Amino acid sequence: MGTTINSLNFGQMTVIELRNATLNLELGKSRYGTPQPQLDIILPRDSTDRQLSAALHAFAANLELSTPPAERWIVQSERLLEPNQGRIYLELSEGDHAEAMRGMMLLSTLTG
Repeated sequence: MGTTINSLNFGQMTVIELRNATLNLELGKSRYGTPQPQLDIILPRDSTDRQLSAALHAFAANLELSTPPAERWIVQSERLLEPNQGRIYLELSEGDHAEAMRGMMLLSTLTG
């Protein structure tokens, strides 16, 4: 699933403009073979490393703040080898399908 958003907001403050950014939400697999909800972020070619870093931090922070207290997953982020690309993903505590679907639903709501 791909989508484009204009900006990422925390309350009244715009953290980073994300015009022409591409977001791909998918259910991948961890290195252990368990489901892993993830959001790939691809910024335009003229974006800087700092803009990618800010986008990853902002999405991860928003995901942390939106995670229900009962969930025990860990929010992770990483830059990918391709320029201007990174991802946010959830390391699930249970690693079952139900937890993966809850993570996917939360990631989906954050991408609008």
